[in-house]
Amino acid sequence: MTQIFEGVRVIELAQYVFVPAASALMADHGAEVIKIETPGTGDPYRTLKIGDGRETATANLAMEQNNRGKKSIALDLKNPEGREALLKLIETADVFITSLRPLALTGLKLDPADLFARNPRIIYARGNGLGFKGEEFNKAGYDASAFWARGGFADLLTAPDADVPTRPRPALGDHTSAISLFGGISAALFRRERDGKGVVVETSLLQNAAWVLSSDLCYSRNNDAYDPHAGFANGHKAPLMRAYKTSDGRFIQLMLLAPDKPWPELCEMIGQPDLATDPRFATNPDRIKNGAELCGILDTAFRAKPWAEWAPLFLAWNAPWELISNLKELGEDPQLKAAGTVFKMPLKTGEIVDVIAGPIGFDEQCAPSAPLCSPALGEHSDEVLTSIGFSAEDLARLRAANVVG
Repeated sequence: MTQIFEGVRVIELAQYVFVPAASALMADHGAEVIKIETPGTGDPYRTLKIGDGRETATANLAMEQNNRGKKSIALDLKNPEGREALLKLIETADVFITSLRPLALTGLKLDPADLFARNPRIIYARGNGLGFKGEEFNKAGYDASAFWARGGFADLLTAPDADVPTRPRPALGDHTSAISLFGGISAALFRRERDGKGVVVETSLLQNAAWVLSSDLCYSRNNDAYDPHAGFANGHKAPLMRAYKTSDGRFIQLMLLAPDKPWPELCEMIGQPDLATDPRFATNPDRIKNGAELCGILDTAFRAKPWAEWAPLFLAWNAPWELISNLKELGEDPQLKAAGTVFKMPLKTGEIVDVIAGPIGFDEQCAPSAPLCSPALGEHSDEVLTSIGFSAEDLARLRAANVVG
């Protein structure tokens, strides 16, 4: 089977998670992704130690998750010969993808105009923290700062009386934003097939936060009375669209947006069929008006049994609800297994780790057909540079000068 990005060459000059994750999605589906790294050090994520469990005895899981299936060459781009080697690669490439800050790229003479001069068909894709316009275009930005903090998530997901804000989960904004960059590159490649021209694709962590929160943001911009924190203090406004706790501490999330049919069924399931015709709860406006009372009734009913006793009733119920999962359950979810979302990948050490496929499938395939682990720093320097005309003598000389690693 021909993969969707087969024959597409991507040159990646990027670090950490956001932008490398976008090219990892392309590598999953057949693209040749060549990661450009600094000799001797490489992507800082290779050696980053957070101490939160993301490293195992032999695997840097963050590196593997976001750099699988790529090639690595080590080039000193501050050296004219190293920069020229990169530009020769650009001449052979379809996509250049970068997370370097704009002024750093300008200093290296790797702005869009520089690359288009060597390859007018190149797709120039870039991602950063706060966008590429405005006074703060060059400000450093990471997931927790640009997406979570400035992007509004920390405020919206923190109770108003909390002493500290809710902390983000690892790479939440990075992986969300990577999907946007992946989509933009795909669209640009499609347009190039029509007109033959390269294009600049760009997105930022902040812009993605605004898009993910666009419902809240849109409502707040057009309704001064809108209070996104109302749910913390008044969780009974929509009694049939909230979670209820069972006697063993599990939560069942109801989402009855169209409750006319499932509401009487729910009343039967909790052993209180008369609630369906109770004038306090007969219509949705009635249920919202008397929400505190109804929430109290439902809360008492759900707390009367453990999940094991509720499960047969809910599993047979054709309505929108879900048991709130923990990570262990998520990893074993049969629907994700059917999609191939969690897959095995062998590492160079012989260890086999579970990694996660992107959410987009082509020809019913989300995960790579032949998973390859992340490359060692400079593992493919000789292979890639030889393919664009460097001789063994050239490579020996450049390696001795620390231009190539």
